[in-house]
Amino acid sequence: MRLQYSQFTIIENEINTTPLLSWDIVKLLLWDLDATIFHDLDKIAISNNWYFKYFIDGYSHFKNYAIVLVDHELNICAASPNIKKITGYESNEMIGKAVYFSHGAATNSDCKFLSKIAIDEEIPFHSRLVNYDRDGNVYGCETRAFPIFNKSGKLCHYIAFKQAYSV
Repeated sequence: MRLQYSQFTIIENEINTTPLLSWDIVKLLLWDLDATIFHDLDKIAISNNWYFKYFIDGYSHFKNYAIVLVDHELNICAASPNIKKITGYESNEMIGKAVYFSHGAATNSDCKFLSKIAIDEEIPFHSRLVNYDRDGNVYGCETRAFPIFNKSGKLCHYIAFKQAYSV
């Protein structure tokens, strides 16, 4: 199943690319988020030789978005401190967990399946899922996720901008 033309992939597949968008430039665009996440992201960006193929400024200037960075195996590598407002978990408690740890019975399996296909196809995606917080309460989580490639063109991470919504 290809997602390139599906309704699920709300974020445009025809991404406006730049020859190289330095991680240092992207950091400056994330000016109003808590600066503590940048230390972790810096280490990961340097060790993986990140090459940004798109411009994420449209999601970076809003404090109500939390950032979650996952590796190619979908384990959480870093999260912005404001993720606690959404999940009830401190950002450091989430590191090493699979992105699916907050899913449960009310999480839509079709949307999970389509998200997995988008990740397998290494394309950006937008999803709205019901997740469970630390106390077991349901919350809506809107995610806009983008692949990050190294200089060899290999997928190394996904960066996700998450926002809670009422369910």
